Amino acid sequence: MSNKVVYLMRGLPSCGKSYTARKLAGSTGVVLETDEYFLTQVGDDPTSYDYKKGMMSIARKWNFDRFIKTVDEGVSPIVVDRGNSLSVESQIYARYATDRGYRLELREPESEWWQEIRVLLKYKKHTKPVLYKWADRLAEWNKPIHRVSAKHIRKRIDRWKWDVTIQDILNYRPSEKKPKSAPPPPPQGEDRAAST
Repeated sequence: MSNKVVYLMRGLPSCGKSYTARKLAGSTGVVLETDEYFLTQVGDDPTSYDYKKGMMSIARKWNFDRFIKTVDEGVSPIVVDRGNSLSVESQIYARYATDRGYRLELREPESEWWQEIRVLLKYKKHTKPVLYKWADRLAEWNKPIHRVSAKHIRKRIDRWKWDVTIQDILNYRPSEKKPKSAPPPPPQGEDRAAST
């Protein structure tokens, strides 16, 4: 088993992912988060979070480029501080690391409120009203910096899969989306000739 590790953080906004990420990185590791782009690469004040929705794809690429460089340098531990759900983006991080000999671990925040929320998420079919109240509270907590809306947090709650594994991320295949309305079939026979 490799002694080099990449931790993929999972969790909702304002649940303590960043705190846990810094703890996991310790003094020798690196924490990589897309949000850092809006602190260090946008605006003049590195203490001001200058989020611009239209720049999110640039921020994601910036963070992944840093990840590639850090992995290629053999740094350990590396903590990828993002939602890390079942997604193509999470899979790209996971595959890049495993292809270069890193061991992967999923980690979640250690905060008391996350411990409560994660149980509610496991039973969300029955606990959605309580989870939505948590979404309001989390949105309020992160308003001063990240400004993630309660609506966005509710969407993440709705999509949350509590039992995701590293293997699930590595094997993820996005489901093919069917078009909302199929185009009419091409004309056949005489109708085809009339239409040309």
